[in-house]
Amino acid sequence: MFRADLLFVLVVITCFRLFLPFELPFTKTIALPSIMNPIMSFLNYEIFHQLKVSHILIVIWLIGVLIGVGRYVQNIILAKKLEAKIIQNSHYFKVSEFLDCFIYPDYDVYVTKYVPSPMVFGFKKCILIPEISFTEHELSNILNHEMQHLKQHDILFKQVTSILTILYWWFPPIYWLQKCINFYIEVRADEKVTESLNPIDALDYAETLINVQKKIQFADSIISNDISAYLIGESNSILSYRVNYLLNKQIKQKTNKFLLFFLFLLPILTNSIIFEAYYENPKNLNDTLSEQDLLNKNYLIQHKDGTYSLCNGKESFFIDNPKSLIESGIKVVKE
Repeated sequence: MFRADLLFVLVVITCFRLFLPFELPFTKTIALPSIMNPIMSFLNYEIFHQLKVSHILIVIWLIGVLIGVGRYVQNIILAKKLEAKIIQNSHYFKVSEFLDCFIYPDYDVYVTKYVPSPMVFGFKKCILIPEISFTEHELSNILNHEMQHLKQHDILFKQVTSILTILYWWFPPIYWLQKCINFYIEVRADEKVTESLNPIDALDYAETLINVQKKIQFADSIISNDISAYLIGESNSILSYRVNYLLNKQIKQKTNKFLLFFLFLLPILTNSIIFEAYYENPKNLNDTLSEQDLLNKNYLIQHKDGTYSLCNGKESFFIDNPKSLIESGIKVVKE
């Protein structure tokens, strides 16, 4: 039911909302005291003098973010060093040496024993190919797929998800989102490569995915999972999804337009309602009047000198600026 175009819209909207988790002018608040009040009471509970639970949670979050940023910077440095080592110990080619016809820039290609699968690595616009015997046709499909990653700037896309993971390290679904985005990146590249192919060639491309996975499943690698955010390579765990997507490509080319339209409305819908705590009779409001009681049980006295007093029948109080009370409809009695 869901195609790559819908996945693209959904991912962009989700990332946008996570980066901007703010209430907008059209947001409507709904009181939900049964759930929100206990949460607010817990967050505002004072553990020590003016030290609340919310303060401790903010400090814990900041510590987690700082640790995440430190690891991110460390892994960037490690990835740069590893990238340089791989390139220095590789056989250098250009895409034009493998393909007669292509519509992309003539990217650099490095054939090396240090990578377990075809991939683009780091921010250098190049393609890394393992020293494995691929057929000419397999190599053509591999290069077209990897060039599509470079064209779509998918490495930058992965950095966005890495930053979101650092900010929301405490929120378990963010790791599932990161995994889904990695899957989406591969599916989107597959679709772009095969969009101009006929059904037979598209099936042949799917067969290449399977053959490549068979050849690389026992390959060694010096690349650790810590720097996975700086590379885009073949993953056996999502192979079945990618093949299934390609097999169903001819059945359903695009997502239903109404479903896409709903996704465009999603940012508005997710910002339209916010649940808040509500305290009907807090202790600090004892012996006070509601706005309606104030208007019903009191009245203004307009003195001859133009000044006003608020009167409840027993006592009266001088009012410096009665404009808001008059506009609210309070009774006015002239002296």
